[in-house]
Amino acid sequence: MYGDTLLRSQFGKPSGLFGALFMGPILNLSNTRLVNAAVELLDPRPKDTVLDIGFGGGLSLVTLAAKAPQATIVGVDYSREMVETATRLVHDKNLDVRVSVKWGDVAKLPFRAGTFHKVLTVNSLYYWPHLIASLREVARVMKPGGSLAAGFRSAASLGPLTRDWEGFWLYEPREFAEIMHKAGFEILRVEHRDQWQVLDTVVVLVRKPGRKPGQKLKPKPTG
Repeated sequence: MYGDTLLRSQFGKPSGLFGALFMGPILNLSNTRLVNAAVELLDPRPKDTVLDIGFGGGLSLVTLAAKAPQATIVGVDYSREMVETATRLVHDKNLDVRVSVKWGDVAKLPFRAGTFHKVLTVNSLYYWPHLIASLREVARVMKPGGSLAAGFRSAASLGPLTRDWEGFWLYEPREFAEIMHKAGFEILRVEHRDQWQVLDTVVVLVRKPGRKPGQKLKPKPTG
């Protein structure tokens, strides 16, 4: 149906006049509870450099900035309309100095290896066609010991509303955690909240193996 196709395309990659005018506020409103939960579990610290993948209307960028007032935050989104919308929001909130946004594709992130302490993604992974490869690309730009919080709706919750959407992949919490493990991450926490509501709240928190950010290497024994 045309209505389903329009919704699927706009939620995945807001575009055109409709995307520019309406999708930012819609995404910010619908994602509020999920963004708050994911940022809470990610727990960015003041000196962290944080990447936000698929920020939509920009609510997650502002929430990260409020949680860690001195952190450096970088956002990438596949929709140029959302990049423009979030740029205006960041400017209106006087966050230009430490929050920047750009167009980007999770399949090939425009950053050097080992750049970020923390990574956030909320309600975007449904549209990642090669999930494990994309997760490994995210791991590439993370520092050893860095953490990633992925927020999404479970298949049981979102499935009835998105039935027959093509190119839209749904996951149950433990299923997605297992996929994260296959991609090379260490599972720290699987949080499933609001199961009694129409749209639930799932956050999977993982860690990239290796030395924790700021941890000094132990000197090798001599002699």
